[in-house]
Amino acid sequence: MAGAGANERLLGRYRVGEVIGAGSFATVHRAVDERLDDVVVVKVLAENHSLNPEIRERFIAEGRALRRVASPHVVAVHDIGESDRQQPYLVLEHADRGTLAQRVGALRADGWTATPADVLAVARGLAAAVEAVHAAQLVHRDLSPGNVLLRTSPDGAGDGAASSVVRADERLVVADLGMCKDLALSSGLTVAGGTEGFRPPEQDGPGTVDTRADLWAMSALVTWLTEGASPPRALTTALGRSLAGSPARRHPDAAAWLADVERALDPAHGTGTGTPAGRGRRRPARAVVAAVAGAALGLGAGVGGTLWLDDHPSSASGGASVSISGPATATVGTPVTLTADVAGAAHWVWTLPNGAYATDEETVELTANRAGSAEVVLDARAPDGTPITAVHRLEVAAGS
Repeated sequence: MAGAGANERLLGRYRVGEVIGAGSFATVHRAVDERLDDVVVVKVLAENHSLNPEIRERFIAEGRALRRVASPHVVAVHDIGESDRQQPYLVLEHADRGTLAQRVGALRADGWTATPADVLAVARGLAAAVEAVHAAQLVHRDLSPGNVLLRTSPDGAGDGAASSVVRADERLVVADLGMCKDLALSSGLTVAGGTEGFRPPEQDGPGTVDTRADLWAMSALVTWLTEGASPPRALTTALGRSLAGSPARRHPDAAAWLADVERALDPAHGTGTGTPAGRGRRRPARAVVAAVAGAALGLGAGVGGTLWLDDHPSSASGGASVSISGPATATVGTPVTLTADVAGAAHWVWTLPNGAYATDEETVELTANRAGSAEVVLDARAPDGTPITAVHRLEVAAGS
């Protein structure tokens, strides 16, 4: 075709070049809008799927969904078209700085671990994107490091404070709404989908999915970001709330999720709205205590630990308090029950010796599988936003 290079082709007014991404259903190319002389991205549905009406409509629906979301943190769709081979394609905003997965991978290769500035930069951009998606009555359903992109900010101002992950002249944007669920048009029932490790439990099979599925994925994504770092327990608590298996126990929306994350990294930011807890007894959460002598639970000091805030909150503040009652000793193979004594806080999170979490459970039951010592941590937040923590130490003796 005239004007096209050896490895290029024309789709309408778009000169399509190198492949920058490929999946089971579509191929993504860097392209040039010849009319506007602008770099864009063209996402083309695979030819073998283009004749499937269901897949074809789902692909086109992605473009429509993106058009409904008005946010600088969600990839914009500029155009939609069809090739002479009846392959529909979307013309999208070009995120020229790659994916979050690529950025973090490159940083980790140089020994980097996340700082509070890194976490805040990602969390704020992510929350802004998800809030806009939800305002359009959509659930993204596939938030993962590969679907979070970075682009040069058009005005050069970026999202605010610079970090190693999102630089001063960059903006974080969310892409790939192909898995999205339209709440306005469906009952909420859906089928399995999403990226392994970032997929909430309700998306593992047919079930009901709402906006709280994205909150789970947001917490999983930020947890992934902090791997190898030493974030404070308050952040673990904040993220743990939306990692709850039951959507009802998660944050109500992206704004509440972000407020908790911001308070965890800066306790002076905002105020909490905790109320005294008055809950009936629940079935105990169960965990195996893999007790090792001297082992401490939660996220302890490590590489980059000095960059984080003080990780030693008290067990009482602002009229709220937490403590743990139960035996201080245990025997291998014999269950023990610990009880949360919480006053003045609406929610709390247990951090168990095997690294698991239990949210808002009144009791937990643990069984040791080896002798030694272990710690169980109970985190909550006072009404003024101050994190409060109780630590219960268990000494485990060998069985007879």
